[in-house]
Amino acid sequence: MVVEAGCEIPEDLSYYIEGKNTVWVKPEGDVIIVGITDIAQTMAGKVVKVRVKRKGIKVDKGRPVATMESGKWAGPVPAPVSGEVIEVNEAVEKTPVIVNQDPYGKGWLVKIKPNSSDEVKQLLSGQQALDKLRQIISSEKVQCKRL
Repeated sequence: MVVEAGCEIPEDLSYYIEGKNTVWVKPEGDVIIVGITDIAQTMAGKVVKVRVKRKGIKVDKGRPVATMESGKWAGPVPAPVSGEVIEVNEAVEKTPVIVNQDPYGKGWLVKIKPNSSDEVKQLLSGQQALDKLRQIISSEKVQCKRL
């Protein structure tokens, strides 16, 4: 685990980074678990509403797989790959602040069965992901904290 400006960046995950949107991905067999990073939850502030696409819905890479609202932000969480939502974390819809408290654990959003393993391989990992995430932390002056 790398910690940069208080932000936790697990090195065993892959990342989809689009502008300021930072989404983490954890493979689990032929499925991926998706959530937002510590950086994203800090930039959003206290999350007050989470709406996740329903099980069985097909999503395209870069299109919203969920939407979130906080006191200072509302917007989409992009799908890191194209595929089908096969499981939804209903706990985050009932108690959205879980996303702030445990972004890499109980705060996961959806599980997706990817259409292509190639898209999963294209996600950023290792030093490439760290460098990109550090750039965002620096340019946005992010200092991570949990609620």
